[in-house]
Amino acid sequence: MDWYRRFARWVRHSQYAKPTFYFLLLFFLTGVFIWVFELGENDQFQTVMDGLWWSIITFSTTGYGDKVPVTFAGRLIAVVTIMIGIGGTSLLSGALASWLVDRNTKARRGLMDYRKLKDHLIICGWKNDMKDILQDILRVSGDVTADQLLIVSNVDSERVEELKEDPNLTGLKFVRGDYFAEASLRRANVETARKVLILADTLESQAVSEVDSKTVMTVLTIKAISRDVYVTAEVLDKKFESYLKQAMCDEILFSRDFSRQMIANTSATNGMSHIIYDLLTQSGGTSRLSTEPIPPDTINKTYADLKLHFQSPERVLLGVLENTGSPNRMKVEALRDAQKTSDVSKLITNLQKVKGLEVNKPFFLPADDHPIQRYTQAIVLERIS
Repeated sequence: MDWYRRFARWVRHSQYAKPTFYFLLLFFLTGVFIWVFELGENDQFQTVMDGLWWSIITFSTTGYGDKVPVTFAGRLIAVVTIMIGIGGTSLLSGALASWLVDRNTKARRGLMDYRKLKDHLIICGWKNDMKDILQDILRVSGDVTADQLLIVSNVDSERVEELKEDPNLTGLKFVRGDYFAEASLRRANVETARKVLILADTLESQAVSEVDSKTVMTVLTIKAISRDVYVTAEVLDKKFESYLKQAMCDEILFSRDFSRQMIANTSATNGMSHIIYDLLTQSGGTSRLSTEPIPPDTINKTYADLKLHFQSPERVLLGVLENTGSPNRMKVEALRDAQKTSDVSKLITNLQKVKGLEVNKPFFLPADDHPIQRYTQAIVLERIS
């Protein structure tokens, strides 16, 4: 009965429900009446379907002339139907044009609700090089299209329209509002998003603490709406890492710290910046660093067994990434497993492990006897054509 409730709700709240209902009722009544008055007097109206067909043609002002009333009452109904049809068609065309213009205007101004959008990538915040960021996302994520990108920001809508002038970003979607506000995130339908990327937005403030505080607030709001949405957050000050972890942020990007570490490494090694840049951007076109799901039959086995599966001239196994996916689901399952013991001391030890569970923890070149756990992915360097 859900369809009935949705239909009843639409009838109560839609401005088009009553006019549509009256239009259909009038169409049905004229079809029935013309059939009643012409029955027995006009061979062209033998069944009620003949009357309904005539009503459709007359209302639409098409006028095939295949059925013509001959009685006075029938012709009177025809005159009324033609007049109403002319006015109704004009009103219908105007209403449709008005709806399309209104929808387009709302979309451009960031006022649309995307409650039916699914499997999309939400980008919270704004950066001056937004165009380059979006194009890199489309290039690296082969299965993401511009129609699946949605920006939530207080930026002027004109700047978003400038992005959409690029042929590759025509389908870009925009929700205008505070990206840390629940109302804005619900309009972006964060519940069904494949991932949320929170940028360190300096659009409204240059203060690092304020920028990172908004990032923490956004993570808290998203996780309050849906705990299973994967959230990646960019943070400027590393001291906010603990707050993001408590907010159950899935992935934290230390952009300034990463840049500083790259600078430090260039003083000790040669070419490290070029190596990392080529691996991330794939600008060399010969290799790619990525993560891949592990075969189910390697779970609870060792790293040596996993190496056998990935042994190939085309790719090299560099390590494993543990505790991937939803931290909430992992901690619930880990807590359930930790309680499967009657030994109190062992139970306490297991619960401490659950508390210290670190999400997306990489292990490069671990020992061959390193155990392969659930929610693990392989870190792979593979050759590309």
